[in-house]
Amino acid sequence: MSQLKRTNLNSIKDLQKTTDENLSSVLQQLGYEESFTITDLKLGLGLATVAIAGLLFLADKKYQFKDIYSLTVAACVVYGLLNGILFLINLKYKNVKYIGVDSKGKKIIIASATKKYEPNYNVTVTVNETVVTGSIPFNKFFDAIGYFNRDEFTKLITEEISKVGKKDQ
Repeated sequence: MSQLKRTNLNSIKDLQKTTDENLSSVLQQLGYEESFTITDLKLGLGLATVAIAGLLFLADKKYQFKDIYSLTVAACVVYGLLNGILFLINLKYKNVKYIGVDSKGKKIIIASATKKYEPNYNVTVTVNETVVTGSIPFNKFFDAIGYFNRDEFTKLITEEISKVGKKDQ
């Protein structure tokens, strides 16, 4: 279990990775259900690009280039479009670690980031187009030996989510 795993306190990336891994279970505890729509879309687009490349490879082996020239051009255009769409999705959802919906239908998006040499978990919470950013020091929810304190993190992330409600009013 990731909550019993010890984390290197000297590595900000390890602290962020452990926190991101526990984000889903913490938000599930708060009543949110994770949505995998964006992940599925990205996987589908990636699979389609691989299929196009594989089919072009097979066509190139079986036929002469001049016979499949128009097919190759069309496949390259479709391949480029799919990769462009994938690029735009990745650009829009940069650093997003969690997308979910609560029982009332509110969509929540949580993005996280860290800055080099700053031991803070920078979190951006978006609930129905209302955005709040915050910074939580890692030492507030990791103990002195490097174990993740789930209860403390739940309390801190709940405070960040409640700031969105206050900003809405």
